[in-house]
Amino acid sequence: MHASDHGHRTRIHLTPLTVADCETVVAGVRQAHWAGDYPTDGDRFIAVGTLNRPMSPPPWCHYHVRLDSGLIIGGAGFHGPPINETVEIGYGIVGSQRGRGYASQAVAELLALAEATDAVAIVRATTTPTNRASQRVLERMKFSRIQDEGDEFVYLRSVE
Repeated sequence: MHASDHGHRTRIHLTPLTVADCETVVAGVRQAHWAGDYPTDGDRFIAVGTLNRPMSPPPWCHYHVRLDSGLIIGGAGFHGPPINETVEIGYGIVGSQRGRGYASQAVAELLALAEATDAVAIVRATTTPTNRASQRVLERMKFSRIQDEGDEFVYLRSVE
């Protein structure tokens, strides 16, 4: 039974990734507070990228998606600071924790961070055509699919 079955929804928290977090993910050293299927290939990709270029300062960084219990279940964040008032987000929840609204909560948190600044007018996100779950998250969060770029669907949402 999920927590939401009792009318109580488990909340997620976004915790900025540190260099040490990224080094641990890249080294493949399992941590007790990681979900069994964390990190994913996407989490490893973000960790490597974060180590190989200057980290964007909060809020424009990458975050762990963490439950109240401290369990890390995925990642979410920005692909860098806004450019021309547009910022791109990405997110991923491990398979064992999907279907519980955590991705929607993570996107809502990212939108709140973007809306709290004067630097962002548009939030952009992409999905693969086969990722229906992610498309549903973006549609629920009032993003509009505006175009297809090769093997990606592009979604935008105004935050003005």
